[in-house]
Amino acid sequence: MVPSSPFEALGAYAADARDLVIEVVQARHALAADAHEAAGTRYTFGFGGQWRDLLEDTYEAFKDRGFQAHRLVPAGYRLPIVNGGLVFVWRVPGAADVESGFATSKTRMSGFFARRPVEMFGQSFIEGGEETRNASEQDELERMILAAGEFMPVVLVMVHSTPRSLNAIDWAVAEYTGGTVHLHGEETIWKSEFVAASAADDVESFDSGSPVAPSLEPQTQDRTPDA
Repeated sequence: MVPSSPFEALGAYAADARDLVIEVVQARHALAADAHEAAGTRYTFGFGGQWRDLLEDTYEAFKDRGFQAHRLVPAGYRLPIVNGGLVFVWRVPGAADVESGFATSKTRMSGFFARRPVEMFGQSFIEGGEETRNASEQDELERMILAAGEFMPVVLVMVHSTPRSLNAIDWAVAEYTGGTVHLHGEETIWKSEFVAASAADDVESFDSGSPVAPSLEPQTQDRTPDA
């Protein structure tokens, strides 16, 4: 069963994972934006290339905190495994449609068919050694055995940015069915204060009363009499 939200998928690690991916994305954006400005280019190809650095940065950040990783095929990118789910940080290119755009890569697609690693149970389970100590531990072991070999849920972190600004970071549980990606529990976990303020300034709301129509008066034009 697909988790209904990233918080359900990541369990007790959700809040820390959220804070960590925000930190990773902000740091990588700053580096990519500086490089783009230093290059003095009108084009964003170099800036857009940060997607691979985002994957590596995320993998290394979670690895440093003791999390395992899964290697995607065929390209070999590594994703952290958090609470039995994959965390995939992806910069959304331009105005791409996430539901269809994410599924255009074979490597990204392979994440939806990644199975839970047997290593998550430890050597004791594999070697048939140490017995469970109480009913609670037995219940947890049985849950893990049932989960073994199942496809891991994918928590997709979507980064919206331009060379000028990091606009927002969203996340959701991504499910691939019927040829498209479906997002569950999508939520904005970070938004630029500048973007939020600009949106508030630019949009007028008429939730009460009615807008005042502009007053247009006909203008007279002096005409030169025909000679």
